[in-house]
Amino acid sequence: MKHSISTVCILALSVVAVLFASPVVAQAEVTTTPNATKNVLVFFVDDLRPELGCYGAESMHSPSIDALASEGLLFEHAYCQQALCAPSRISMMTGQYPDRTGICDLFTPLRKVNKTAMTLPLYFQQRGYVTASFGKVYHHRRDDQTSWSEIPTPPSAKYADPVTLAAIDERVKDAKAQKLDVDQTRLAAKGPPTECFEIDDEGYRDGVVASQAIESLRRNQDKPFFMCVGFAKPHLPFAAPKRYWDLYERDQFQIPSRQRPDGSPDLAFTVWGELRAYHGIPQDGELSDEMTRELMHGYAASVSFADAQVGKVMAELDRLHLRDDTLVVLWGDHGFKLGEYGLWCKHTNFELDAHVPLIISAPGNMSGKRTDALVEIVDLFPTLASMTGGEVPESCDGKSLRPLLQNPDQNFKPYALTQYPRGSTMGYSLRNDRYRYTEWIQAGTKRVVARELYDHRDTKTPESNLASSPEHKDRISRLSQQLDAARRIQNTNVNRKK
Repeated sequence: MKHSISTVCILALSVVAVLFASPVVAQAEVTTTPNATKNVLVFFVDDLRPELGCYGAESMHSPSIDALASEGLLFEHAYCQQALCAPSRISMMTGQYPDRTGICDLFTPLRKVNKTAMTLPLYFQQRGYVTASFGKVYHHRRDDQTSWSEIPTPPSAKYADPVTLAAIDERVKDAKAQKLDVDQTRLAAKGPPTECFEIDDEGYRDGVVASQAIESLRRNQDKPFFMCVGFAKPHLPFAAPKRYWDLYERDQFQIPSRQRPDGSPDLAFTVWGELRAYHGIPQDGELSDEMTRELMHGYAASVSFADAQVGKVMAELDRLHLRDDTLVVLWGDHGFKLGEYGLWCKHTNFELDAHVPLIISAPGNMSGKRTDALVEIVDLFPTLASMTGGEVPESCDGKSLRPLLQNPDQNFKPYALTQYPRGSTMGYSLRNDRYRYTEWIQAGTKRVVARELYDHRDTKTPESNLASSPEHKDRISRLSQQLDAARRIQNTNVNRKK
């Protein structure tokens, strides 16, 4: 499937090119506090839903992440800024909303449009840290490459079964022989959506990534380090060693309701082309119950596989006696749908896509606690800066989570923002303590072309869009004023004060 940058993004990028034609980000002034945490370790987990043992999903085998939560603060209501790998990760690394970064598509690296932006690796590099990147951190591995002290190449193969690999090689050879275009050749390289193969962890990419991170910890144990470790699972394909599949029984997975919310606009949904690109998945229509359970099983196995890799890195941190000097963060770049509403993957503003797991374990702060405060992933940059004794760059849109790590019961933000484009229309979504409100704004006219309002008091998957309900008219008016989506489109990438 061929993708293109939406009109909204093109408008954003043109403004960014002017804004960042010359350096505008000041060097971070470093101050040191007496007991500032020396090291930072950040786990990136791709497509991870907040359905883990520590989040109340008792059927999920996630002992390593659960242990990390027991040592830190778990955020019940953390939200990404866009449910797509590249813009979500860039937003986290800059501490800026997608409207500020100018990137809301999958194919634009940060440094292509903004060569001077202050990013987390650049920030810590300027402070004298070893900066190390392992696995999938940025979506584009070479992005921000000069800001990393270490950035080894991870394995590229997504499968381990020789039969699967041979079949893929044959299809790619045929595609090249037929002189198919790049997109068709890329599709030929796709394999099945799942793989269960008996092999050691290092037989798959994430096992190697964990080993690379462990080796770096040993090399740099006497230096301050900022280390990012990105695990690709549970991203498709759901390929993991057999022992992780064996943790689950196929019939334990319940088929979710495929009923879409009443009154929701077509803009709210996708055709989940990401999954349909894999062999064996129909090009249209719903999946069978059998295939749905297989995918749910594979997703769970992949989560447990990623969890085990987190455990290995954390065990080495403990073995090297670095735990008391290291701030550890684990987050998911966005959520993932597993058949809910008859949909799969991400690419929407629904709660299932925007809601992410977030755990912060910082020595000397809250341990084994959780908070209901609304927080955003743009808050991580200022958090890591402030908790390591540095100044927060003025370029950051977020705010430090440090107060919550000291008192998790306080209010923090009135709402969290997420956005997703559909061609020339941008959907802006606001989540407060109960409702998710979304406006779809046409870039040219700044006109609201659709609205959504969902009540999340009791469920992640509401059955109705309440936006047309007369009883919610006043509520929608208030939420619309807070969201101010039309102004966001009009002022895309304008460096405004927060």
